[in-house]
Amino acid sequence: MKRECEAKNRLLYVDILNILACIAVVALHQNKVVHYFEANHSSEWSASLIVECLFFWAVPVLLMITGTTLMQYRERYDTKTFFKKRFIKIVIPFIFWAIFMIVWKYNTGLLSISKISIKTILTILFTNGEETIYYFMFVIIGVYLTLPVISVLSEEKYRKVLWYAVITFFIFNSVLPTILDFCQIPCNTYMMIQFTWPIFYCLLGFLLSHENFDKNTRILVYVAAIISIIFRYIVTYVLSTKEGKTDRILFQYSQFHAVFLASAVFLFIKNLKFDKIQKSEKICNIISKIASCTFGIYLIHMIINYYELKIFNINIWSWQWRTFGIISTYAISLVIVYIIKKIPILKRLVP
Repeated sequence: MKRECEAKNRLLYVDILNILACIAVVALHQNKVVHYFEANHSSEWSASLIVECLFFWAVPVLLMITGTTLMQYRERYDTKTFFKKRFIKIVIPFIFWAIFMIVWKYNTGLLSISKISIKTILTILFTNGEETIYYFMFVIIGVYLTLPVISVLSEEKYRKVLWYAVITFFIFNSVLPTILDFCQIPCNTYMMIQFTWPIFYCLLGFLLSHENFDKNTRILVYVAAIISIIFRYIVTYVLSTKEGKTDRILFQYSQFHAVFLASAVFLFIKNLKFDKIQKSEKICNIISKIASCTFGIYLIHMIINYYELKIFNINIWSWQWRTFGIISTYAISLVIVYIIKKIPILKRLVP
């Protein structure tokens, strides 16, 4: 029992990152007005832009956690077992909630379907028509399909190869395209390293989890993250107010500002001392249980979001909604997911 507890403690920072990333996702969605610039709401919009810039690390960190926990899956089970576990944990719940969202949105008038057919339903599913944020499900499925290939490089002798891939991606897929965008010069994608940003973050998370950087190196990453936040805010604010709409030139997860920010958050939490928490098995278990609700919260929080707005007649531009609403949406979603997980026949829907 003691050995098992110690093994869990080694991943305590991963559980904490999971919880924080989930809260950050909710924060971004509570502040979605950032995507709809309006001159009449310039102060509210600029405040939501601050939230957008501060919490943009949410999705990248979730992918980094995937790399941390699954790149070495071969040490625990074979690839067949890996896919079986992932199918049960991700694919089945996604299909259920995607169909549920289609039916729910159709009945509430949020989704207009002229003709119901299998083709229509599949088109909605594969284009995230049922819920925009469900794009992440396809992202994570793509990562899982790739993991059996890249996981063979998880051995220590291949670390330099992985660092080469990550650094090359950062230069040619992250920094260079952004610079060319600002200069209004087309970027030839053939010169980029040929794998996607989700795989990049998966590899980055794995590498950062296995490397111990000194304090000075970490401080450099933190400073780069702070500068990135300020840079993104100023550029987006200036261009958006000039154009009269939200400028999206710095809204890509592959861009350097997102890389610095996600890396800083990951390293900061990883290097915090959790000695007191680790001594309490009870607290560790509570954190683990909350972290295990992350996927379920991601799947249902937009439904909770909808009913909060409707029942309490809340204006999405109000500062109360964009701040305290983060806490209420997360807390309500957490409680619902936790209850569902306690019901045997339903628990597989929010694994």
